[in-house]
Amino acid sequence: MRNSELRDGIEVFDKDKKLVGTSKKAARKAVTETAMTRAFLPAPVLLLPPLIMTQLEKTRFLKSRPRFVLPIQALVCIACFGLGLPLAISLFPQTSKVKASELEHEISSSTGEDILYYNKGL
Repeated sequence: MRNSELRDGIEVFDKDKKLVGTSKKAARKAVTETAMTRAFLPAPVLLLPPLIMTQLEKTRFLKSRPRFVLPIQALVCIACFGLGLPLAISLFPQTSKVKASELEHEISSSTGEDILYYNKGL
């Protein structure tokens, strides 16, 4: 999906949001951060509901009303996803920093800034 970014690069800005250039190295970093976010995204939904439901199923309420187990499990999964999505997205800032020295020579030599910024994407 993001092949064009890896092939062509992404725009890199200085602190004043002035375009400095297009960097393939920044694109690679942005795609890596996005992939790590997406890898973390299902973790709360896969890990928390079994732990929570194990404890809830021991309660007197669910032992006497087993038909409520499925709806409560669905609500727990929805809550975990609702909390996990913002957490996963916040792992990396939307606008990330990169040292100019880590980018292509054309970009680092065209600016006096030490730190440049790029939009990571979702």
